[in-house]
Order: sequence, then C-alpha cells, then structure tokens
Amino acid sequence: MRARLAEQGAAAVRAKSAAIWERLSVLREFASAARLLVYVSTGNEVDTQGLIRQLLAMGRQVCVPRFETATQRYAASELHDFDAELTTGKFGILEPKPEAVRPAALDRIDATLAPGLAFDETGNRLGRGWGHFDRLLGETSGVKIALAFDFQVLDEVPAEAHDARMDFIVTETRVVNPKGNRQ
Repeated sequence: MRARLAEQGAAAVRAKSAAIWERLSVLREFASAARLLVYVSTGNEVDTQGLIRQLLAMGRQVCVPRFETATQRYAASELHDFDAELTTGKFGILEPKPEAVRPAALDRIDATLAPGLAFDETGNRLGRGWGHFDRLLGETSGVKIALAFDFQVLDEVPAEAHDARMDFIVTETRVVNPKGNRQ
C-alpha cells in the first residue's frame, strides 16, 4: 500500500483529495461537528492541509494531533493559524510549535478525520504500525471518519481488539458506512 501511495503524482492526489473534500462536506456528521480533530497530511496521503486552511477560514474549530514525547502519545491541540503555528514534529509531520499548543479535551471532539494505509468495509483501519494514532482515536469521542483513496479500501485488513474502527470512510467516489449510521 505504501508503494501504491508513492506512485500517485501530486496532481492526482490534489484532484482526488478535492473530490474527497466535496463528499466529506455533505456528510451530516462532519458538517454538524463543532470541534474537529484533523490529521495533518504528509506525503501522498489524502491532503488535509488545504482542508484545514479552508475550515479555519470558515471559522470552524480545528484541532490537530501533537506528539507528546514524555508520554509517547498523541494529544489534540487547537489550531488558529496553519502557517504560523505548525512546525515539523517527531515523525516528520506538521504539529503545533510549543508556543502554539492549546490543549483540547479529547472527550469534546465531535468528529475526527483519520489517516491510514488501508481500510476495509467493516471499518477496520490499518495504520503505520506504531499504534500511536489508534490510541488517540480510542480516547476521542464523536464520529471517526477515515479519508482514503478508493484503492485503499480493501475487502479485509488485519485488525485486533484494541484497533479503533471507523464510522465512515470517505473516498473520491463513495462514502462507506460500515456501521450503518444514519446519514
């Protein structure tokens, strides 16, 4: 899956990401969420950097993950200015600068946008293998929405009891609703 992601050109990622944003914008659970936790994309993942900028411009309350070295866990921090407040973090992913950290309570998150390498139609998520984002997802309240390219949704991915399941998977062509949630 890493190879398939790497094969995509920047133009394809931009076009597919725009189609995903469009589908996401009409998903009731996302549209009605007051406080969002959004991963900051890197490489050839579904782009969220443009999405975060757009949400901030719209006045939406956006939190992003930040890795806390002391606890070896992700936490959420409220973001006000994408360009001024982020810097490259531990895993090469943009996260809040120390002076821009505004801790956000995970139990007050209405919707979380999650990355992953692969997903299946029952909502299982295959991450990058460290479990850091799974722990974060396990602590958040609200709906869990994966953003993925069509080729990342498989018939089955390996899953364990502690893995967080997605409520929705939004791709460039469809919304997968593994739990039969009302939309």
